[in-house]
Amino acid sequence: MEEEFIRIYNLYKNDILRLAFSYTKNINEAEDITQSVFIKLFKNLNKFTSDIEIKKWCIKVTVNECKNYFLSSWYKRVIQMDKKEENNLYYLENYDNDLKDALFKLKPKDRILIFLYYYEGYKHKEIASILKMNSSTVQTKLDRIVKSLAKEMKGVYNEK
Repeated sequence: MEEEFIRIYNLYKNDILRLAFSYTKNINEAEDITQSVFIKLFKNLNKFTSDIEIKKWCIKVTVNECKNYFLSSWYKRVIQMDKKEENNLYYLENYDNDLKDALFKLKPKDRILIFLYYYEGYKHKEIASILKMNSSTVQTKLDRIVKSLAKEMKGVYNEK
């Protein structure tokens, strides 16, 4: 079981870390959430029959852990002293800084949709299943988000 866990960990650790970071915008919290997700996975590994099942479960748990982070008393009491984390977008390193800025202006729920659809390559129905939403709602929200980003980016590039 340990070897299987290590294989799964190495396969999905970066994806889970990126997802947590895109939600929290804080690399330290994202690493803590990633660790928590994999501890839970280790305890439940024998319940799964496929890698795809495991990845979907990890994504669901990651989203829930991120939500719990924002509801925690720690988050509510601590003043965010260092906003430099927003510039540490290691999973977006090949993108323009203006696009990075536009993505981080989105609400966390919207960033999750963008991340799962464009970065992870999930279909609308899969995202709906993971996030417990209606598939048409996912599609509508993605369309709205993309239009909003396109409008914002057009304004940025027209000014230059």
